[in-house]
Formats: sequence, structure tokens, C-alpha cells
Amino acid sequence: MVQKSTIAGVSDKSGIFFVNIFHLYKGFSRKTAYFSDYIKISVRDTKPNNWILKKSKRKAILIRPKKDFNIIDGSFISYSSNDVVVLKKRLTPEGSDLVGPISRNFKKKKFLSSFSGII
Repeated sequence: MVQKSTIAGVSDKSGIFFVNIFHLYKGFSRKTAYFSDYIKISVRDTKPNNWILKKSKRKAILIRPKKDFNIIDGSFISYSSNDVVVLKKRLTPEGSDLVGPISRNFKKKKFLSSFSGII
């Protein structure tokens, strides 16, 4: 569960280290975003000479929220930090592959078909 102006990490190989979340999709009065929600970000910290510049605005999808969430079988999952995947278009990731663990609920979604067997 993240709010506006939350600093989050990036878990793909796009060369971005940290982003700032400034818009949450699905309604104008939305306060928090949860697991696998689309968000709008601005880039805060990148590698030197990266093709994605600082202060640029992109879409992203939240894949690892710090707040615990429950799964269908009744168990809970929580991660150590908020992490996102930066997107080019709606389902195309900016980086080449993902780094770190991902929930089984997210693996069933249509989004991971664009990663070509990495996960």
C-alpha cells in the first residue's frame, strides 16, 4: 500500500534506482495503491549516462508493496521495500529482466508474458 509522494525502488534492469510516486490511477479521489496497480512516477536517481533522464515521468506497476497482503490460501506476504517496474507502454517493461521475488498472484497476470520466461 503506497500513497502519493512515496519513494520506491525499481526492480528491473532499466538503470533507475529510485522513483517518486505522484499519481494513482483508478479514480480521482484514490488515496492508496495496492499490489499490481498502475501508478505514475517521476525518476529521482539513475545511473550516470542513462537513457532515462532524471525528472522524467513514466507509468509503472507496483509489484512489491511493503504492507502485507493476503493470498487466496489464507497466508500473508510482505516485502522489505516498495518496488515498481517501469513501463514503456501499458504492458511493455522498460528494463530487460526483473530482479527479486514476485508473488504467484502476479505471475498469473497477463503482464509477465512480455518477460519471455525470465520468471
